[in-house]
Amino acid sequence: MAFISKFKVPDELLKLTESLWNELFEKKYFASLILGGTISTFILLNFINNWFKQKRLFKNLNIPGPSPMPLIGNFHNVFIQGFVNHDINIMKKYGRTVGYFEGSSPVVLTTDRFESLEVEPLDKLMTVLKDEEWKNVRAIITTAFTTGKLKSNLSYETHMYKYIHECAENLEKFLDKIGEKDGCLDTKEVFSCFSLDVISSCCFGISTNSLDDPDNEFIQHVQKFFENSVRFDSKLVLIFFFPKLAGYLSQKGLIEFFPMKTLRFFEEFINSVIHRRKNKLEIRDDFIQNILDHEENDLEKKTQEIKIENLDENVKNKWKTPLKKTLTNKEILSQSILFLLAGYETTSQTLSYIAYNLAMNPNDQEKLIQEVDDVLDRHDGKVNYESISEMHFMDNVINETLRMFPPAVRLDRIASADYEYNGMKIPKGMVWSVPIWALHHDPEIYPEPDCFRPERFDEKEKNLRENVAFLPFGAGPRNCVGMRFALLEIKILLTIVLSKYSFEKCDKTPEKIQIDNSGFARPTCPLIVKVNRR
Repeated sequence: MAFISKFKVPDELLKLTESLWNELFEKKYFASLILGGTISTFILLNFINNWFKQKRLFKNLNIPGPSPMPLIGNFHNVFIQGFVNHDINIMKKYGRTVGYFEGSSPVVLTTDRFESLEVEPLDKLMTVLKDEEWKNVRAIITTAFTTGKLKSNLSYETHMYKYIHECAENLEKFLDKIGEKDGCLDTKEVFSCFSLDVISSCCFGISTNSLDDPDNEFIQHVQKFFENSVRFDSKLVLIFFFPKLAGYLSQKGLIEFFPMKTLRFFEEFINSVIHRRKNKLEIRDDFIQNILDHEENDLEKKTQEIKIENLDENVKNKWKTPLKKTLTNKEILSQSILFLLAGYETTSQTLSYIAYNLAMNPNDQEKLIQEVDDVLDRHDGKVNYESISEMHFMDNVINETLRMFPPAVRLDRIASADYEYNGMKIPKGMVWSVPIWALHHDPEIYPEPDCFRPERFDEKEKNLRENVAFLPFGAGPRNCVGMRFALLEIKILLTIVLSKYSFEKCDKTPEKIQIDNSGFARPTCPLIVKVNRR
């Protein structure tokens, strides 16, 4: 130590060191290198700090779940297993309420019932609206889907019934052509066309025949909406892992998550329809006309109450608000597109699964056909609201199919207030996801969940379960507004088809259905059945 304390650095060495240091900073290359290294260090430290925050988040909230990996969180498990298997496996391991990360976004997955938790959906269009804006749109749109409105619209003499019946007749002619060949029916192809034609006619006011005229301009634009949803798109990775960057790029027009050319086509189309309707150049019983009929020139306001079941009075009072009685053209456009996005694939896919279930369960199909024949005999062969309302076993068949194959495997919400349940804390703004597939296939609720048993929905068995054990259309004030219309559309087509045809298993029919990883319960292979004329 004494030696070191007496050691003196030569002056020449100090001058050389100083000279080299000055040279480094005089050259921009080295200065940039040092600056870049400093910034990289800060970014790395911030990244590590955020990762440790993620690891502590659910522990601090007393919510069980797997530890996240850097950057990707736990999303690699979702990617590898798919939403369906991931949700079932993670809840088997950690319980009915689990916390995990999709990229940097925390998600709470639960099948528990939380009666007082206020939620807002993480969707687009009407469902992304909040407070008074949402309540106004919802109140006006709901008027087009009330039981009374649908009952009057679907009576035997009205245009709405004729529109749906016309679409069903087009499908019936196509089935006859198939019968003349080998009788094998690609259910997705046929029922997708039917669903699109119904939406085109009953919502947008344009008659289409997708089976015979697939090159129609309107049909081509509709299909572009669904291109990214049926195949892997790298832009979805950007949304998952870098949501803020994705939002910024979208706002700047640097990336498209929806086809802008198609959106402009629909905007011009809807504006043209609204102009013609308001100027009495055309009148048509459809979705847009129902909305326009709701308008009043003086924009008189009236208080409406949206009833929320199972919530206390304080929460109910929050939904009392003065509502304007009109929508802007842009709002009408958005809800029309929502009708398309929410009603096209979901309806056609449900019809495909129903045809498959009937083909694989001939005894249940025979029972349903007998019910259809008996009811139509009592109503002189008329397929209308009154006749299909008497087909209770058909309700069971539809509901059991929706249980086995819900249109979406999850239902996402965002907590709009802090909440605590059984010691678990849910902070405001956290994504709250209900794994519908896992819920519908829970053997404690539905024994032998992979078996098709329409009797599960007899009144006696239904009363043994809570209402929230069956959520194909969501629940509460933000459930699917078009639920009644979709079910009536399905029942009308089934009645018309089963009155003349039956479905049968063929060598192309899969023995077991595997679901893809899209999150929309799509089968991995075509659902092909044989159709026979009765």
